Amino acid sequence: MDQLIHTELVDKNFVLFAEGCFGLFTSKIAASLIRYRGDRCVAVIDSRKAGRTVQDVLGYGGAIPIVGRVEHALPLRPEVMVIGKGLHSAELPSGWKPHLVAAVRNGLHLINSIHYRLTDDPDIARAVRERGITVWETKDAPAVPLNRARVLDLDTWVVHTCGSDSNIGKKTAALQIWHEANRSGIPTGFAATGQSGMLISGHGVAVDGVAGDFMAGAVEHVVMEAAVGNEWVVVEGQGSLNHIGFSGVALAILHGALPHALVFCHRLGAERTKVWETPIIPIPELIRMNEELTVFERPAKVAAVSVNSVGYTEEDYRREAEKLEADTGLPVVDPVREGGAAQLVDILRAHRRETQARQLARRR
Repeated sequence: MDQLIHTELVDKNFVLFAEGCFGLFTSKIAASLIRYRGDRCVAVIDSRKAGRTVQDVLGYGGAIPIVGRVEHALPLRPEVMVIGKGLHSAELPSGWKPHLVAAVRNGLHLINSIHYRLTDDPDIARAVRERGITVWETKDAPAVPLNRARVLDLDTWVVHTCGSDSNIGKKTAALQIWHEANRSGIPTGFAATGQSGMLISGHGVAVDGVAGDFMAGAVEHVVMEAAVGNEWVVVEGQGSLNHIGFSGVALAILHGALPHALVFCHRLGAERTKVWETPIIPIPELIRMNEELTVFERPAKVAAVSVNSVGYTEEDYRREAEKLEADTGLPVVDPVREGGAAQLVDILRAHRRETQARQLARRR
């Protein structure tokens, strides 16, 4: 099901395009790739921050330079330009086209992370034909079947990261659990459901580019692939059930993945959803909503709350985490802070043992 060009492009050296928007929350694809594939990133393009490093802007990533134009990155020998920002729009921003055309004319392949198909633009399409480069449209939907609940037949234990909004750390929590579980000796697969996860792991599907009836089937297929040879699968979440723009994809992932356990994700201090600015209802209510919408064949509970505490001191983080623990009755962990990922994996191990013990007791 995966697009065939995944393996052709994901391991090449790349430059990240984040013109006018490079930042932790303003270009989350770029920020994710620097965190998890920084060894392949040679530069970031953002004329407003040119001359700085990614460490200066993100607080991690080291000395990767930020440049103002594609041409300034060429001495670093990139092979691919990745659009490092997803858009809540299906249009090509007017200021982007000169950068994209310049990249193609200089022989760079393109990985497109937005809904607008780059080759729909005649100037970009002409340059692509002339240079014979590859454009990976990550939102192009593969052919997939309807969801058939085959995940229920797997022996693999499935964990899904859901949450209170978009762009709050569901992917990061899933990736941190994936890495730490494997490091600790649990063979674990990662089921990518968005373009960042696909670029990091090398497989998956951008579920928000799939037709509605087939979204859950696409998720099912990705989980089945990730389960091969693994004891656990961690399924990356998208959107949120309470978000008026992204609830559909969140529910499709929940029902396609059929998880045994949930990790609920939230950004500390967030009070309104992004883009539509609707109030975020109390976290305990959102947790119940996610649990109640798991299917009766496999009801799943939230094992922990994973928080994004960027900008918080250690003391403030601990204080806010304790408040959230009191509100939810659940452990609260930032998986990016030191020891957080290991703590989450330990919580999930214990949750699995407790769930299996309850199931065994019921059978008796």
